[in-house]
Amino acid sequence: MTTVLSALLPIALILALGKLVAARKILSTEGWIGLEQITYFVLFPALIVSKLAVADFDGVDWRMPMALVGAQVLLATLSVVLAVILRQSRDRMGVLVQSAARWNTFIALALAQDILGPAGLALMVVAAAAMIPTANVISVAALMHYTNRGVKPLEMFRQLAINPLVLACAIGLAINFADLPLPQMGLDILDVLAQATIALGLLTTGAAIQIKQQSAPPLAVMSWSTLRLLGLPLIAGGLALALNVSPDVFSVILIATAVPTAVNGTILARQLGADAGLAANLIACQTLFAIATITLVLWVGTLVI
Repeated sequence: MTTVLSALLPIALILALGKLVAARKILSTEGWIGLEQITYFVLFPALIVSKLAVADFDGVDWRMPMALVGAQVLLATLSVVLAVILRQSRDRMGVLVQSAARWNTFIALALAQDILGPAGLALMVVAAAAMIPTANVISVAALMHYTNRGVKPLEMFRQLAINPLVLACAIGLAINFADLPLPQMGLDILDVLAQATIALGLLTTGAAIQIKQQSAPPLAVMSWSTLRLLGLPLIAGGLALALNVSPDVFSVILIATAVPTAVNGTILARQLGADAGLAANLIACQTLFAIATITLVLWVGTLVI
């Protein structure tokens, strides 16, 4: 438990630093948007490509992506059922489903590296290769469907095809499986760009945290956030135990599913006409709650394995 807390504290402080810098207006709104775009379109894809291109998939336990993707699909389905039972409006339903499927990869990468070292970071990148496309398929489909636009296969495919993280996964895997040689200079450039990903990603995540009053009641936001933060690792952990994965893989699965929903969910919700205010509230609430829930999830995980 001490290890988890010592790993979470720097992350929490960097998130707080990002929020403080944003509050002090040291950087303009346009500046933060620019940093988010650089991180999302350049740095994070560079990290994914650099890790996936040279990853040794011969030693990868494929039960890990099975557990992660299965948990995402199951919780998203449960979210639809609960949203219908609770009579949520259509512009909220897509946001709730998105919140269930998305995950903050920046925090997951930082935690995996701090707790498990380079091996944990490599495993987390493999987890990202499975979870990022799944999260985007679920999110785009749900948001388009529940905003009365209907799920148009061609439009959904277009949204996924231009997603930089999905593209990075495809490029990295293609290079790896085709056994294409990369020049050392290219690998060095990717590594330098990748090194800035976690720090800048956490700073922009902290800066994006906000509370908006015009959305769902606070109790509903807190309840749904708790369901997401505890429900996803519970389902994924149960699947992982049933599949009998190794302790390190089990830890990575818990870390990947215990982190809060992704900050870019607000942007996607706004673009597709859903309740962006609710998306922002869920992000803020889950980011704050996650400090306690991640500690709880990983501590229980140490007792299980």
